[in-house]
Amino acid sequence: MSRGQPAEMAFKKRRIFDLRQVQAQQMATNTAGQRRSDPSQNQPHHSFLPNDRFRQIGEWFSENMRNYCQTTSLHGFSYITRQDISRHERYFWLVVVILAIITSIVLVVVSWYWSQETLTVTVIESSHFPTWNIPFPAVTICNFNKISRIKALAMLDQMQLPVGVNKSELHNLFNLTLLPVDNLISNSSLLIYDRILSLNNLTLTGLSQQLSPDCIEMISSCIWKGINTRCDSLFQRIDTMEGQCCTFNYFGGITNNFPEKIAYQIPKRPYRVTGCGYPTGLSVLLNPMVADYYGTFFSGYGFRLLLHDAYNFPDENSETKVVTSTRESFVRINPESTYATNDIRRMDQSQRNCLFGRERSIHGLKRYSFINCMFECRVRMTFNLCGCLPPYVYNNGSYKVCGILETNCMIQSKRLFSHALANLNFSLSIVRETDSFPCNCLPDCQSNHYVSESTMGRLDMSYFANRPSYSNATDGILLHVFYSDLMSTRYRTDIFQNWLSALASFGGLLGLIMGFSIVTAFEFLYFLTFRPIFNYINRD
Repeated sequence: MSRGQPAEMAFKKRRIFDLRQVQAQQMATNTAGQRRSDPSQNQPHHSFLPNDRFRQIGEWFSENMRNYCQTTSLHGFSYITRQDISRHERYFWLVVVILAIITSIVLVVVSWYWSQETLTVTVIESSHFPTWNIPFPAVTICNFNKISRIKALAMLDQMQLPVGVNKSELHNLFNLTLLPVDNLISNSSLLIYDRILSLNNLTLTGLSQQLSPDCIEMISSCIWKGINTRCDSLFQRIDTMEGQCCTFNYFGGITNNFPEKIAYQIPKRPYRVTGCGYPTGLSVLLNPMVADYYGTFFSGYGFRLLLHDAYNFPDENSETKVVTSTRESFVRINPESTYATNDIRRMDQSQRNCLFGRERSIHGLKRYSFINCMFECRVRMTFNLCGCLPPYVYNNGSYKVCGILETNCMIQSKRLFSHALANLNFSLSIVRETDSFPCNCLPDCQSNHYVSESTMGRLDMSYFANRPSYSNATDGILLHVFYSDLMSTRYRTDIFQNWLSALASFGGLLGLIMGFSIVTAFEFLYFLTFRPIFNYINRD
């Protein structure tokens, strides 16, 4: 090593030391200056004033907010902290983002209020719901003729008449079985009819049953799902507002009227079909018994067809068709089903505003439905008005059945069944303003609706020469009732939304989408219009 090398190394070390000393002096000078400018630095390190805490919190919030704005993918936030744009532009985007957040909050609150006003909603769940999951409707057939001519003439000869009463009064008495009639009857005539019935140990209900055409005689032949079946095992005789009718697949009554010999063969639940088209449904040959007509409201020969749910009482709410003699009729049914979720079942009745079939009992009927409830309500009003039950209502013997002397009251109560709302004392304006349901009858949570269409043509029995069951018909009616398609529409009743779902799903999502769609629109306008304006201002 030469002598110049140690000297050079010593000079370098001295320069490094001098540089460090200068840096230390500069740091000390800066620290002293900061302490002079900020008196709080002279305080002990372990004591913090509230202003220091607020400043630290503010710095922490500003730093995290800056990082969020720079990293988020939401529109508008990144412009708030960008340094390559002017302050006015940053303020502009800050206002836009705040307005978007306010809009989102407002939409969530509005959605919440909507959910409180409408707690449930019914939507289409599927338009391809298999029809074999929907019970076949009840088919109720009522003859236009309410009085058998043969039976009426036989009773005219057999019944005894009080002294001073001729047979014309007996004819008028028979016509009373066509109730409800339109005109009121004098009290003197009612007293005469009552004397006739008392003398023959009859009631108006018993007389009506004896005069009605026989159900089995009206239905000559039955085919169910392509198989010839005994009609008395498919149809039963029931009392309706139309008089005595024959019904198929009806399970609404507490008891049935099938013969005791075959009662055990009757299923416990409504029938179903696994196909579509008339060979898979119900086909019946009806005999209008033209020669047996005695009393009717119609000017032709035929039947009135009522299609309704298997547990609903057949009344004016049913799908109604008319089939006339010497015609072949095809009735196509397009069923629709509505069901409720378990969330609806767990809701309080006052909130969901609907009832399931087992949640309320109906007099004389197995299950609750809105139609059955309105029928019971009208019957109750009739009982309050007349003090008796109509003959077609189920009676276990604890109520008086309306007799001949209550005929005028029953005629007056006819209006109760011809109005959509049972209460006749309320005007339509009052009904529109009320929040309660008529007769406290809530809608059905689950129901089946049967929309039907019918076509008919002239019946030519020569085409059925190879089918002995149809060959004897002259004035007959061939009726086919069937599903028109394998698929149907199914509706679902569900909760509209709650607070959590409003934030997590519909309400929150809609609010964010709508709110930040506004930001996106402003971003588009910003680059198109506002950005050139700001550049022009900043240039000046």
